[in-house]
Amino acid sequence: MKNIKLLHAVFLISGTAIGAGLIALPLVTVNLGIYLSVLIIALMVFVAYQSSMMTIELNERNKEAASIIKLSERTCIPRVAAVLSFCTLSFALLMVYISALAESLGVFFGVNHDFWIVFCGILLFMSLNFRRFQNINSTLVAVLLLIICVSVVKIHANSGTTVLEFCGAHVSLSEVIAFLPIGFTSFGVQNICPHIYKLLDGNRKQISRAFIIGIIIPAIVYVVWIYCVFENIATRDVLFFERLQNHQVSVGELIQFLCASSDSVFMKITLKVLSMFAIATSAIGCGLGLRKSLQEMMHEGRYSHKISSMIVCFVPILVGIIIPNAFINVLSFGGMIATVFVIFVPYYLLRINGHFERAYDICFVCGVIIVLCELARYIS
Repeated sequence: MKNIKLLHAVFLISGTAIGAGLIALPLVTVNLGIYLSVLIIALMVFVAYQSSMMTIELNERNKEAASIIKLSERTCIPRVAAVLSFCTLSFALLMVYISALAESLGVFFGVNHDFWIVFCGILLFMSLNFRRFQNINSTLVAVLLLIICVSVVKIHANSGTTVLEFCGAHVSLSEVIAFLPIGFTSFGVQNICPHIYKLLDGNRKQISRAFIIGIIIPAIVYVVWIYCVFENIATRDVLFFERLQNHQVSVGELIQFLCASSDSVFMKITLKVLSMFAIATSAIGCGLGLRKSLQEMMHEGRYSHKISSMIVCFVPILVGIIIPNAFINVLSFGGMIATVFVIFVPYYLLRINGHFERAYDICFVCGVIIVLCELARYIS
């Protein structure tokens, strides 16, 4: 039973992380080169793990599974910051996931974009209220990882150009600044910390192991996937690769190119399913964390479960219809907002309780850098 719970926890963490980043990272790392991209991704793994453990440590002190909003109740100002940042980020990310999924479905099957937005929102509501949620999520993530492995092998087998000669030629400080917030958001798993704490019965060793494995899996997936995508595009269409370097390629165009570049009908279907599963698993993890916080605000009453689920699904549908095509900008903005409730508030709460740790200090500094990067992007 313990191993099954650990497996569910690992799949939930990995599934939450692997999602929009699978589509977004190739769009923002193309000019950085493979080596610099790997270095920054390794840094994001460190920050994601340490920031998650800060929230877990606060849950340990609290003796129960609680969101950062509930944990910060004793300090009014941080709590206000946590509530605003958490809700803003979570709804923004859900809108991104649902919009990206709707755009993918629109590319594959046609039909009006708004129809798919509503469809995805309803599907998310059903998933969050499914009785065997752990089983369905773990199954989705397992299928996702299998599809990624198959896709990577097939893409690499059909490519003949070494991508190293194309990547890194246009590296600049502005490219690094643009990548850091998105890279941080691509490892956004901290909102499910209370759920993992409860799932693993507060066992610190098991929780730590789950987060280490759960975060390393998407890191490996991201690195291999980015390389194979670049290799595929550089082999098939150099002009499209140049458009990618000039940031002129949209989410739908990238997915469509990857599907169209395959000579195999099986691979076309596989890549379509991959893009949809990747975004769906992130949406479920994000929705789960947001619903927990909304339930706490409602004091977990009789109908709080259903009401919070409806809010979680309805708001992104509404925003997704009103503000389409905000994928990269919202992800980048999300990285800056996320630092408040996943780094700054937990760090502050631990410090006022007299807990000092060098790894958390480094994590805090990285959070400051991420915020400065996003502010610099807006100023420029």
